[in-house]
Amino acid sequence: MNREFWFGSIEPEILYLEAELRRERYDGIISLHSDDTSDGCYGFVSGALLTEHLLEPALQAAAEFLPRNELHIIDGFLATRGIIKEGYLGILSAPPEQHPRPLEIVFETPALAPMTQQVDATVAAVKRILAEYRELQAYAANL
Repeated sequence: MNREFWFGSIEPEILYLEAELRRERYDGIISLHSDDTSDGCYGFVSGALLTEHLLEPALQAAAEFLPRNELHIIDGFLATRGIIKEGYLGILSAPPEQHPRPLEIVFETPALAPMTQQVDATVAAVKRILAEYRELQAYAANL
């Protein structure tokens, strides 16, 4: 199903998820993946301007369990400290017509790492993303 979104797929799972994404208009989408070609955690960011500021602390939290991928090219994309600002077409994302764009993060663990470490790194990363997001919302309310 990966990379099948928003291109007229006839797969029932894609159609269901696209309808859900249009109906709910989420403020944020976090996709969790594993990469069999990476030795460390990294992520893709898109959508809202502050998305990158959520992924950085998430990668720091995940580093307690798995290293960060520090390569300058990851999956063929330019990366800075494990953060990629462009990505593949067709990934799970908000509908193209949704404005403003929500926060969108794809968090990747190295698939060849032990599963327990992948789970621990992912849980730490998601918890940090949610905590940072709540803090940003609280701060914005006081502006």
